[in-house]
Amino acid sequence: MPNEIQTIEKGNQMAERILFVDDDPILLNILAEMASQKLPTSYRTHTAEGGKAAIETTDSQGPFSVVIVDMQMPEMDGIETISALRGKMPNAVFIMLTGNKDLETAIQAVNDGKVFKFLSKPCEPDQIISTIQEAQAQHNSQVSTKNLLSGTFAGTLDLMTDLIEMPDGRNIDTTRMLEAISELAKNLSIDIGWEERIATRVCLVGLAILSPQEAEEFRCLDPTSERHKELFAKTCRISAGLLKKIPRLGWIVDLLCAVPKAEGFRESGRRIEASALLLRVVFYWNFLTAKGLCVEAASSTIQKILPNLSNNMINAMECLHDNRDTLCVRRLPVNQLHPGMIPYETISIDEGCKVITGGRRLTLQVIANLKNNPAFTEREVAIVESSIEPGVLQDKNGNSAERGVLV
Repeated sequence: MPNEIQTIEKGNQMAERILFVDDDPILLNILAEMASQKLPTSYRTHTAEGGKAAIETTDSQGPFSVVIVDMQMPEMDGIETISALRGKMPNAVFIMLTGNKDLETAIQAVNDGKVFKFLSKPCEPDQIISTIQEAQAQHNSQVSTKNLLSGTFAGTLDLMTDLIEMPDGRNIDTTRMLEAISELAKNLSIDIGWEERIATRVCLVGLAILSPQEAEEFRCLDPTSERHKELFAKTCRISAGLLKKIPRLGWIVDLLCAVPKAEGFRESGRRIEASALLLRVVFYWNFLTAKGLCVEAASSTIQKILPNLSNNMINAMECLHDNRDTLCVRRLPVNQLHPGMIPYETISIDEGCKVITGGRRLTLQVIANLKNNPAFTEREVAIVESSIEPGVLQDKNGNSAERGVLV
């Protein structure tokens, strides 16, 4: 079925698509003919003989902007038909045609918000036409407001996240986190909604409030350290506090507050607990793989931070995209290697003996082995640029060198 928001506009004009629903084919023909003669040519009219036919027509030819439904129909009455169609077309405006004996039901339907207006049969053609046009105007107003609000809200979120992701070296990319949480939830057969997606985009907005020293600690510290966990929790709390100022985001605020407590949650728990665990996992996954860690190293680190992860979660996590196609690489001679740097590729000696796997952090012993091996005297090693700390490199004269052009 077409997406209603995507198809509801035609140029600058809202779609004007009308559906008449009645069990009487003769009356349907009369209504359709009357609409084609009296409504502007921009309107497109469709008919459906009964409630079930209306559902089929909506699936095959919908969505519709205005739906006119007869109250008295066999199998599915007007109220049942409207309820079924509203689930498929939340922006549609409904008009009910009723007989005198249905008057109380029709009034109740209007009061409950199920229908826009009701018309008593028999009804003058001009009254039907004017009511359809009023309903179309109501529909246009609803869709315009929703599009404005959703577009403004989405744009505001993008601006907020772009601002916190702009500084170099923070290894933060909430767009990738959003892709990851959707993929992880799918791998685990967990349903997530728009709330989780918004939470993923805004969970790190609080980074902008951290002091420069705290932000640098957040970027550089070992994520298994207690200090890094404190900064992560503080960032989530700040983000939640900022979102409190936006109406209707209370559940997302609660979710962000729950994320730092995710060590004790399971993916099979309550929705807010499962979602908090998913969000915590995808943050660390993207944070670590963006630094250059391989799948195995990132997974091992996350399991140290969240030791109660289930095997299902670990397996699903290790199937996520590892971000390595986005990494910048810099080639360094062996004498400029330092502990903590991450080789982009596996390093082997000529006989094929592996020295270290790509994506694992270099240690003093590994570097010593490389320096003592004649095969590496003239070779350069591909290092993930984000793992090179500022100021650690030296030029050939032993002076501190700036980080240069990436290759």
